[in-house]
This record gives sequence, C-alpha cells and structure tokens, in this order.
Amino acid sequence: MSKRCSSSTSTQGHGVVVCKHNMACVVNTSGTEMNPGRQFYGCPYWKNEKINCGFFRWVHGMVDEVDEETSTIGSSQLKLEENLRIAESKAEMRKKVKRILVEELSRLMKTQEVMLDEGRRLAYDIRLIRYHFTVVVVVNFILLVLLWQHQFVM
Repeated sequence: MSKRCSSSTSTQGHGVVVCKHNMACVVNTSGTEMNPGRQFYGCPYWKNEKINCGFFRWVHGMVDEVDEETSTIGSSQLKLEENLRIAESKAEMRKKVKRILVEELSRLMKTQEVMLDEGRRLAYDIRLIRYHFTVVVVVNFILLVLLWQHQFVM
C-alpha cells in the first residue's frame, strides 16, 4: 500500500464502497503500529502495484489519505525539526549575548567603583582646598587688621 489515491470515492447502490476502478473495495485489517487491527477499505487490486489505484478509507469513518497524511506528518515533522534547530540556535546566540553582557556589566561595575573612589578623593581634595582657602582668608584678614591698627598707632 505504498501509493494512495485522492478521496474522490463513492458508494454504489447499497452502501458498497468502490475504488477508482469502480470496483467494490475489499476490507482489510491494518497491521501497523499506529492502527493495529483497524479495518479499512482498499482497492481489490491492492496486491498488484501496477494497477492498484491506491484507494484507502477506514471502515469506521474518516477518509484517510495515507500518502497525504504521511506527507503532511513528514512535512510537519520537518518544520518542527527546523523550528527546533532555529530555537536551539537562538538559545545558543542568547547564551553568548548573555555572557558578553555579564562581562560588560562586570567591567562597568569595576569602572563605577574606580570612579566612586576617584570622586571620594576629589571631594576630600575640595574640602581640603576650601579649608586652606579659609585659613588664607582668615590670616589675610588678621594681617589686614594688624596693619590697620599699626597705622593708627604710629
């Protein structure tokens, strides 16, 4: 049952299922792992691959286009596998980006600490300069007062 036909099937007369040859189908039993023991209608020429029209339909309901289904399942599986490869590739890329970002964050944190230390030193230096400036201003003021008093004393 390697080839299957499309679902253009009909029932003739009293519910007899016919294949593309307009012949009454035979009922077979599936021996596959997916459908063990399930009955299906098939072309009466199913043993002869040259003239078998490939007709197939489950006895209880659903028309099953095996080639189409297999093709659909196969292409779906290929799409899923491709999507999985893409997702794995994206995940690997994200891991690399994350590693780079963690390294950059670490570098920036070290730079920030150096800058904070430098800022503390600068703030200390500014306070020291203000102190010295204040001392110079006070000393100059004292000298000015002494000079002024000295002028009146003489």
